[in-house]
Amino acid sequence: MALHAEMIRRAARGALLALMTGCAMARPMLVGVPLTDLRAHPRTVAQPSVHDPEEETQLFYGEPVRVLEEHNGWVRVEAMEQAEFSHATRWQGYPGWLPKSDLMAAHDQQPPSIVVADPWVAAWTNAYLTDAASLQFPMGTLLSAIEIGHQVWRIELPDGEFVWIPHGAARPLEQVAALPHAEKRRMILHSAQRLIGEPYYWGGRAARSNARANRAAGFDCSGVVNVAYRTVGLAIPRDAHEQFLRAKKISTLQPADLIFLSAPNDPSRIVHVMLYAGDGDLIEAPQTGNTVRRISLRERLGRTIDQLTPGTVIDGQTVFFGSYLPA
Repeated sequence: MALHAEMIRRAARGALLALMTGCAMARPMLVGVPLTDLRAHPRTVAQPSVHDPEEETQLFYGEPVRVLEEHNGWVRVEAMEQAEFSHATRWQGYPGWLPKSDLMAAHDQQPPSIVVADPWVAAWTNAYLTDAASLQFPMGTLLSAIEIGHQVWRIELPDGEFVWIPHGAARPLEQVAALPHAEKRRMILHSAQRLIGEPYYWGGRAARSNARANRAAGFDCSGVVNVAYRTVGLAIPRDAHEQFLRAKKISTLQPADLIFLSAPNDPSRIVHVMLYAGDGDLIEAPQTGNTVRRISLRERLGRTIDQLTPGTVIDGQTVFFGSYLPA
């Protein structure tokens, strides 16, 4: 099931070290750039605005990886905060390749205490936010921070340097963990709502940024769900099939629950996930060439909420419901 805030704060350190046991080759490192692409094969470049089958997923600043091998400036890793099952028919961190230059050493530091809630937030070199730093952080980035006067967060970077971000751009994990489940559901949907209009991008987990207009960016269906849940301190698997495997199966939907679709005529293989938004609507990243959208169930699936039940077959695809939050 989903990891709560206390566990997600520790995932970047203790969980990774535990997974190192028995694997002498592997070593822990952290992502050292705001956003990097995890590729199916080394020395390939992410292609924007198209379906790029080489794209596996995207990793945020500070995400822990387990380095398995190096080859010509690239490293094969497991992304330890993104649980995945299908590649090896076992649970593991998401596997793939990325440039070694995008990683940094895993220094000892305080565990993450906040999560970025804006689509992107710029960092600053001082508490007055007058001198821009070179870093920006996408929604879902976990950071170690101290609140200053309810105005800014002072971020401690793994190299010991400090940057600042506006207070309203991030949520404290400890406070979010204590919220009623209904409020967490509302916040998940608020985060997803802020991504409406972002382009669909296979493997994508990050919105477009003005500073990075030419890079591949956007969201696939499970990327929207994964990142929206991260903004309330809940770590769920990366892909739709894995999200289905670990979700609690339910018969009725509440806001922020998940609607899954199977492959045509194959109910054992989940290929799409959508967030139930309440009021008979859903939020989804539909397919390449489209954008993240809010759409009614009637328009999307030809059924109202009262007419839709788990096991319904629509155009050969079987519908399932899942939840990561108590009723």
